[in-house]
Formats: sequence, structure tokens, C-alpha cells
Amino acid sequence: MIHRFNDYELDELRRELRRGGQPVAVEPKVFDVLLYLLYHCDRVVSKEELLEHCWPETFVGDAALSRCLAKVRKAVQPDQAAAPVVKTLYGRGYCFVAPLTSVAREQPLPVTPAGGDKAPAEEQRSKILIVDDEPFNVDYLEQALEDLGYETVSARNGQEALEKVTTDAPDLILLDVMMPVMDGLTVCRILKEHDLTRLIPIVIMTALNAREDRIKGIKAGADDFLTKPVHEEELLARIETALKLKHTVDRKIGELRELKAHFARFVRLVSTPETPSS
Repeated sequence: MIHRFNDYELDELRRELRRGGQPVAVEPKVFDVLLYLLYHCDRVVSKEELLEHCWPETFVGDAALSRCLAKVRKAVQPDQAAAPVVKTLYGRGYCFVAPLTSVAREQPLPVTPAGGDKAPAEEQRSKILIVDDEPFNVDYLEQALEDLGYETVSARNGQEALEKVTTDAPDLILLDVMMPVMDGLTVCRILKEHDLTRLIPIVIMTALNAREDRIKGIKAGADDFLTKPVHEEELLARIETALKLKHTVDRKIGELRELKAHFARFVRLVSTPETPSS
């Protein structure tokens, strides 16, 4: 469906927002919130409902939700003097109030014909596990990393982080130090002691003056450190460096495994005795 309001057009299938035919950059989570409010424009959406739908199974604080809604308003109502698009009804929730028209797509998305040239496969996004017990920090990092093209998953404590790694190993871990259940240094030590997880880069997030945490992190096997509050350019630089090394190591290990398998087949072939002719 394509939804039109004021001079905006929201393409649901392409997940695009345009104004006057020009694209408007919005974060994925901001798009999700806008689309949900748009779909329920006939009623007030409570804060709890919005959190449950757009952040399923994730605890997000009021501050993070307010920041996301502020970005929604900035995207669709840059002129504060104009008529509101999303209105806050204090004590009740939020409501999409702009006049809305929704129409079906005139043409489907282009499909590659059978037997034709195949489009190049989309490059797989690197997955980053964010481990922090502060929902605001998790929300900020998720939005920043998703804007940079990374896939994110999160855990609220060390034990949950280990379970996430066991289920689906990430390409990199951003790890807070002070957490309930199990602290970050213990998580780092456990992962670095196991062959299957020791090559996952771990970037520990510490306070500005936490020199002792850094020393303990080095002893636990941490690959790098980030100082809180996180600076976005530093975050990107450290993640890119760690992932580049990780992908290089993964590629070399894959090549060695192929070489080992090839050598094993050669040894079996040479050592197989010939069957005597009768």
C-alpha cells in the first residue's frame, strides 16, 4: 500500500518515505512507529501498545520512546507551525491526525524473469550483539548501528548474552561491564576460553575513568574498548576495524579447512590398496 498525507507519501512495501517526490531519511524503528500510528489513525494508541508492537520482548524506557517519537515528528512535520501529524494526548497516548489517503500499488515491484540474469546477491549484514542492562543505551546503539547497515540483537545481562551467543553467534559483541546476574568481564572470560567463541571480537564499554575495568578487560581477553558516553564516529571506527579483522580470520580459517579436507581426500586415495586382479 501507498499512504499519502499532506505532501508526504509512505510506501509500505519499499519502506520509503517521500516528500514532494524526494526521499526522506528515516531510521527503521522510526518508520515502524510511524507506520503503526498511521495504520491505527482512527484511535489513540497507548504508550504500552506502541512499545509492545515496535519493541517486542525488549524493555525500552520512556525516554527512548519519546526520542523516537520526536524523530517521527521531525520527519513528517519539520515546520512546527504547520498542522500536526502525530498528536500526543497526555495520559492517553498518541494519535495520527493528518488527513490520510491509502491506495494500492499501481505496479508490483520488478521481478527477475525466469531464466534471466540474476541480480547480485545482497551482501549479508554483520550481526552485532549489544549487551547492556540500560534500555536507553541499547536503544541508542540499536538505532545508530542499524542506520550504519548492521543487524543488531540485544541482551540485558551476561547470562542472557551467553544464551544468545550459543543460539546464534554474532560477528561482534558490544559488552557493558556492570550488569546484574553476570557481569561483562565474566562473560568475556567465558567466551574467550572456548574454541567456538574465542574469535568473536568483544568491545567492552566502560566509563571514562574506569582504568581498572580496562585492565581487567585486557586480562579477560577483550579486543577493544569504548568509553561511555559512546561517540558515534569512534563507535563506527572501532567496529569496522574489529569486523575487518574478524572477516579476514574467518576467510583464512575457511581456506585452511578446505585445504585440510582436500589433503585428507588425497591421503585416503593414496593409501587405498589396489585390488589384486584375479
